[in-house]
Amino acid sequence: MQLTLDNWKVQVKKGYLEFCLLLMIRTHDRMYGLEILERLATFELPLKEGTLYPLLNRLTDDGLLKASWETENLKGHPRKFYSLTPRGVESLTEMEGEFNRMVDIVFNLQKPKGST
Repeated sequence: MQLTLDNWKVQVKKGYLEFCLLLMIRTHDRMYGLEILERLATFELPLKEGTLYPLLNRLTDDGLLKASWETENLKGHPRKFYSLTPRGVESLTEMEGEFNRMVDIVFNLQKPKGST
């Protein structure tokens, strides 16, 4: 049974990782890669760089994120910051609606028969 549960967790994680990433970037206006990795880990959603950066690149290529390098006012190396584009905001709003709909379905499926 554990193997099946592990497979299910992987599939669920793939499905909501993009959603969580966009939510977090919206909440913080803009974020850079290491900051994203650290914050995700605090929410028990650890991610490897080899997973995060291709996802950020895809979301940027899809027009949901914009990326900009910042070199001024930083200690250390330049950082590539990501923020939502107008299309990203629109897509995230649609994702939120669908996610909330799915949560409602799961909640209602758990109700005993005949309850309201």
